Amino acid sequence: MVFAARLSVSLAPARFKLCVSRLVVFAIGSFLIATGACGEVRDLSSAAATPTAESLLAGAKPGSNNFHATVGFRLTQNTIQLNAQPGSASSVESFVLDSGAPMTIAPRLARELGLESLANVTLAGPEGGRLTVPVTRLPEIGIAGIEFQDVGAVVDWVEPPSELACLSTAGLMGASMMQAAIWQIDFQSGTIAITDCLSKLPGLPDAMRIPFKRSDAAGSPRISVGVSDASDVSLLVDLGFNGSIAIPTALLEQSGDRIADTAPAEEGGVASTVFGEKSSVVRIARMRELRLGDLRLEDFPAVTGSAVSDFHVGIEFFRHFRVTVDWLHNDLYLELRDNKSALYHDFSSYGFSSQLQGDGLVVGAVWRGSAADRAGMKPGDRLLEVGGIDTRIADFPMLCKLKDAMGLFGSNRAPVSVTWMHEGRTETLLVDRVPLL
Repeated sequence: MVFAARLSVSLAPARFKLCVSRLVVFAIGSFLIATGACGEVRDLSSAAATPTAESLLAGAKPGSNNFHATVGFRLTQNTIQLNAQPGSASSVESFVLDSGAPMTIAPRLARELGLESLANVTLAGPEGGRLTVPVTRLPEIGIAGIEFQDVGAVVDWVEPPSELACLSTAGLMGASMMQAAIWQIDFQSGTIAITDCLSKLPGLPDAMRIPFKRSDAAGSPRISVGVSDASDVSLLVDLGFNGSIAIPTALLEQSGDRIADTAPAEEGGVASTVFGEKSSVVRIARMRELRLGDLRLEDFPAVTGSAVSDFHVGIEFFRHFRVTVDWLHNDLYLELRDNKSALYHDFSSYGFSSQLQGDGLVVGAVWRGSAADRAGMKPGDRLLEVGGIDTRIADFPMLCKLKDAMGLFGSNRAPVSVTWMHEGRTETLLVDRVPLL
């Protein structure tokens, strides 16, 4: 996952690149692959006396052959929440499913499981950020009755009050585990099928089949797409990103597109990542054309700005498909379940985000031209009441509740009453959720 790095109410839950030596596209022989028939799986990675970050993150394998299971999932702030039993943990843990990142666990979970650091890896974040963290090996992790063994995991996850902890306190169920199976995500039924046999999955004859390459040691998939004047552009398949399409500004401009002067922009935005929190710039631009598989999407909206460090596609786009990621044969299947027009996200928003400050909430950011902006709300204004909830004395669960209900990908759609204090004056207004585009 690429730390396009933000989750305010809007964008990525957790994004980072792996930057270890020789971390380029790995040859297919470096990974666990299928030889053809269902259940016939062999490990082609070479054993190493001293494990490296690369060998650890590419070493996961299922505990048995010819497996198939279906499990339900939850969508929170447009991220997939999935339960798993990591080794000898005392309880089931909730993880964020994330094909764009390695398996990532919280330090407290590593301590509980008695896991040792076996190697180190350097994470690269937005705007040149670097962070070296340990890599360990989970002897096993169970999900829906399937055991995955020898799962390499980065030990680095956030704690409250980081907004990412609203999504999980355990970490990310990342590509270094997912790459040992075929995963089919059905957003209509709210279920995920995990198997080693394509013939056990529905919908594939009606789906686009798009080959992918593994972009890093964890096996994160990247597909080739076209953007306006550019062809063969590498796009990260990022199930940990809660938005639609995010593109670095430089790549947008290299493709012949530009950000309109009237493009929606966020004032006061803060990126929440494993690197900490820092100010960020987010804008919504349009690509003249996005060419993805058989799709030709004209005038397609995308998020850009300093918070975006990689070109990636996430849940807001994928939720209109039945998505199958076949790591055993390096193919992505997308079966469109809605009208093509549904892919065009209008970024409906109340226009502001909340932020914990001391024992209360303040306005964290405001979208230019939104209902909150027109009402005169500014970053740093004290929030006194939101939707009948007294926010003058707030805690972390309250922040998470408001993020989930009122964020850019939140669950609430009805108008909401907001009372805030700006320059000593108290203002109250019924704020509508309206499209930013």
